[in-house]
Amino acid sequence: MKLAELASRLGGAVDGDPEIEITGVAGLEEAGAGDVSFLSNRRYAALFRDSKAGAVLVSRHEAAHGKTVVRCDDPYLAFARALEIFHPRPAFRAEVDPRAVALGKVDGARLMPFAYVGQGAAVGEGTLLQPFVYVGAGARVGRDCVLMAGSVVMDGCVVGDRVMLNPGAVVGGEGFGFVPTREGLVKIPQAGRAVVQDDVEIGANSCVDRAAMGDTVVGRGTKTDNLVQVGHAAEIGPHNVMVAYAGVAGSTRTGTGVTLAARATVLGHLDVGSGVTVGAMSMVTDDVPSGEKRSGIPAMEHREWLRVATLLKELPGLFKRVKKLEGG
Repeated sequence: MKLAELASRLGGAVDGDPEIEITGVAGLEEAGAGDVSFLSNRRYAALFRDSKAGAVLVSRHEAAHGKTVVRCDDPYLAFARALEIFHPRPAFRAEVDPRAVALGKVDGARLMPFAYVGQGAAVGEGTLLQPFVYVGAGARVGRDCVLMAGSVVMDGCVVGDRVMLNPGAVVGGEGFGFVPTREGLVKIPQAGRAVVQDDVEIGANSCVDRAAMGDTVVGRGTKTDNLVQVGHAAEIGPHNVMVAYAGVAGSTRTGTGVTLAARATVLGHLDVGSGVTVGAMSMVTDDVPSGEKRSGIPAMEHREWLRVATLLKELPGLFKRVKKLEGG
């Protein structure tokens, strides 16, 4: 489409040639004359100046450097919207492949080969089940969801509307609950559910365990990366972000807008307030008030952790001085 039309759909304003024909979206280094790219991080300013993109999505006050640009309130968001325009979801066709098994209600859904929907389960209109998806007996999957190949919703569990389960994601696997005895570990029956609310995305090979009693909950709008663990009876609040290898142990609750960076861990039976950020490879061992930023093992206030980390490299020299003072 013409750049002028694209800019209008993105809520931006063209600074340069509005008649450029745009045929796709690409990164600054890969983009050609028919592509629109974007600049949202000053780290890539040099790539922007050298880019061969036909047009670049930039902030309202970014210098154009002689290029055609589209000025936007949020170039990164505009980039995401542009990708949606040029890579729309394929047209939906409700059907059940003859090689799929549909024992529950699947009216208006699409089941690809070898998808399985158990007895008493229900799958909402506009939902796609790719090959080898399993939806167990009595489970509920909402409208306009995408369950990718090999993803699982176990018996009795609930998935809301517009949810995306990436390949291998498991909702409702057994919670990790055992009683230690002299003879060994005795399993605690996991009789509860896992509930994934609307607009959630669960990353590939991530797990949301079912509770022993009650529900494990992943709140509305939360996004998890690949290889993320949500323990039994945990309650993940709305609009959380959990990056690769992050984990929340059983019965822990998080507020709204919590971010767990890569490999961050939150131990069990804790309360983490809204707006909290936990740094990469950190371990939260106690309750965290809203709005705090924690880093380290055990996790502490981020600025304090930075001071500790700075001092760590001084420890060898300090040890030598103390040893010398002691006459060692």
